[in-house]
Amino acid sequence: MKRDNADLIRLTTLFAAILGLLSSFARISSGQQLVAPDSKTVEQPGVITGRVVSRGGEPISDGAVFVTPLGSSFMPKSVSVDSAGTFKFNVANAGLYRVWASVPGYTPDFSLTTDDSSRYFHAGDSLTLIMIKGGVITGKVTTAMNDPVVAANVRVLRVRDESGNLRQAVVSSRERLTDDRGIYRFYGLLPGAYIVSAGGPARFPGITLSGYDGDAPTYAPSSTRDTATEVIVGNGEEVTADIQYRAEAGHAISGTLSGMAQSQNQFSASGSVRLIDMRNRYEIALAPVNSAANFAFSFYGVADGEYELSGSQFVSPGNSWNSEGRRIKVQGADITGINLTLAPLGAIEGRLVLEDDPKVNCARRREAARLETIVFGRRYEPEAKPAAKSAAPALPEVPIPFTNAGAESIPDPNGGFSLRNLERGSYLIEPRAPSPAWYVRSITLGPVNTAARSNVARDGITLKSGERVSGLNITITEGAASVRSRVIVSEGQSLPAGMRIFLVPAEKDSAENVLRFLDARPESDGSFVITNIAPGRYWLLGRSADESDPSKVKRIRQNSALRSQVLKEAESLKNEITLQPCQRLTDYDLRYPAVPADPRPKP
Repeated sequence: MKRDNADLIRLTTLFAAILGLLSSFARISSGQQLVAPDSKTVEQPGVITGRVVSRGGEPISDGAVFVTPLGSSFMPKSVSVDSAGTFKFNVANAGLYRVWASVPGYTPDFSLTTDDSSRYFHAGDSLTLIMIKGGVITGKVTTAMNDPVVAANVRVLRVRDESGNLRQAVVSSRERLTDDRGIYRFYGLLPGAYIVSAGGPARFPGITLSGYDGDAPTYAPSSTRDTATEVIVGNGEEVTADIQYRAEAGHAISGTLSGMAQSQNQFSASGSVRLIDMRNRYEIALAPVNSAANFAFSFYGVADGEYELSGSQFVSPGNSWNSEGRRIKVQGADITGINLTLAPLGAIEGRLVLEDDPKVNCARRREAARLETIVFGRRYEPEAKPAAKSAAPALPEVPIPFTNAGAESIPDPNGGFSLRNLERGSYLIEPRAPSPAWYVRSITLGPVNTAARSNVARDGITLKSGERVSGLNITITEGAASVRSRVIVSEGQSLPAGMRIFLVPAEKDSAENVLRFLDARPESDGSFVITNIAPGRYWLLGRSADESDPSKVKRIRQNSALRSQVLKEAESLKNEITLQPCQRLTDYDLRYPAVPADPRPKP
């Protein structure tokens, strides 16, 4: 009877699912301010060129490359890759662009991507897009009598990367139905460890229909999640993972989503509810919610375990509402009567000031600099502070989908920007300068003459639910220096794992200016590059670090203990360099391990 009711609800909410999907897809990109480049005031025709290659450097020709302006609602444009793996885009306007490649059976090599800011390019750039041959997981789903299980929903979820590290960010699984022989096949998979399951709720209930989505998932080889076998897939490898289907009934989770905004442009208010697996931090399913169905949502085929529910609604371009996360535990029974309440999300608004200096004259395209600057607001966990005796009770935990979330914005022609759709929490403000010739001089909040202000560059901005903060000021100045060098090790030695290069201020009055603390990871040959450096005196040193748990590694800007340690070591080593405005230092070799300077005066 439960499965009959589930089928009826899915059929009656098919139209609602489409509305919910539109809401969800809009939510993905709504964290950024949509500001189109002003082609009337800035005219910068140019090209973006590059190559598509394998990890070994061989050209890949049977694919396409896509480009789209950042902050634009236009559909991406594509161009084919030639036989040498090269491509060329004509871009009409100044600004930042996203560029990515699509090759059948291949996947981008994300292991070489350091952060989001390295994925944006502008006219005149030449880039290399590295792809790797994707792995394959295939197999057959059968009953205990060895009969094929036909049209069953199969999903693969990457739980570890190719180095064996646990995946920390919220991810989605890939899904496919078995064919008439019970066979499934996934290709183009990133290297790493996967779990494979059959049955259970489809990611988009009401759209992906299966006769087995009311059952609890069966994990390969024939297990619950607790005893599932991890399937290891290497670069380009094909692995078989058969599943003997258990056909065990799952449970239902249902409730309502309230507080939904009704727009005059909508004939039916619609949103969606996410179901997140707490153990793997992945999105199991996304249920549609709309006024036609009395704002109800439901999930079926849920196995015993701990989950989180959160609702969202796309209200208008660049504006979404969200609910607090609701943690639940399913144990042997359905869970009903859950209510989630939507509320507006927060925002941080500010202004960018570009200080150009014609006397310095090392920045190209000054007139396009504002359109080629991007401001990031990244959510992070600040350093713990001792709790006061009268401290208020802690707020509910931030929903899992927003624990690593953030926003980005391109300033408008007047320098104004807005970081939107921010869940409550602390956000680090990270501007990306338009080119290596600019550096971030200051990040402040409120009027310059305010007597007591927090150190926004160091501590970021903490938002309450739905709070809007204004008055953020970012100043980026022309005349930055850069260091392009290498690490020299003793004969027979190699670079230590997790090594980082630190550039820290040698002037004592700059010890609290976190914008003067920079770091970089050296390449395998020891080479490294640090750009966007404010002119001044610095200490340069190499230091190994324990990065066995990437989720706990903080940048030096956020870590006061690390800053103190590095400053202390740098002062003893005294590898000092002085950088002039626009200087490009290329002939400095950094030795590792370095020998502390002799404190005795020279004769």
